Amino acid sequence: MRLPLAAASLALAAALAPASVAAQASERVLTIFGNDKCPADTICVRAPENDRYRIPKELRRSVPTPEDRSWATRVGTMEYTGRTGTGSCSPVGAGGWTGCYQKMLREARDERRAAAEEREQNQPQR
Repeated sequence: MRLPLAAASLALAAALAPASVAAQASERVLTIFGNDKCPADTICVRAPENDRYRIPKELRRSVPTPEDRSWATRVGTMEYTGRTGTGSCSPVGAGGWTGCYQKMLREARDERRAAAEEREQNQPQR
């Protein structure tokens, strides 16, 4: 008794599957921007005009990885490695302390730039 019931349910599922696939294929969902017209026989999702040329949210990466940094930025961090003497802000060599103010200004500028970029990325889209 179980075998004919299972076969009948499989046959019913097979018969219904192509209809649902065909229904999905005939329904088209399109994202339109601004005041663009929606084509006939299409389901339209309206988005703001300023999102027209943006990368879709699903494809945007929220946190940049270290590999995303430019080569110039990576080399810039090594620029001051091993520096001694005047203008170096190191305890080694005569006048090593003279570069400490410049180092503090450079770090503050980098922190401000990073904070501004983070605020810009976290702003809600209009």
